[in-house]
Amino acid sequence: MSKFAAALKEKTGLPVHGVPKQETKATEAVHSGAREGAKHIGGYFAPEVSKQLRSLAVTEDTTVQDLLAEALNMLFQSRRLPMIAAMARDQAALAIRKPSARASVDKA
Repeated sequence: MSKFAAALKEKTGLPVHGVPKQETKATEAVHSGAREGAKHIGGYFAPEVSKQLRSLAVTEDTTVQDLLAEALNMLFQSRRLPMIAAMARDQAALAIRKPSARASVDKA
């Protein structure tokens, strides 16, 4: 028995192992499909970097994801690579168009 469990038992007078554990249900993730085919890219930076990036997004009335896409495209351009990082709004527009394109194929 741990020191914490012993102290808890002493304080409350209740047996530590006498409380049944609640069973946790496995939760299924619900996705809208907007991220289908997309891959998460991330990194760890100082909190100030995160704060400044979010502040810039608010100032420019955009999203952090769009700023990161812009930054990645600038990196790709500087390395003479195709600028393929799509902005979130571009991806959303593609997701909206996909069902209608499929519907027209299904009708044919």
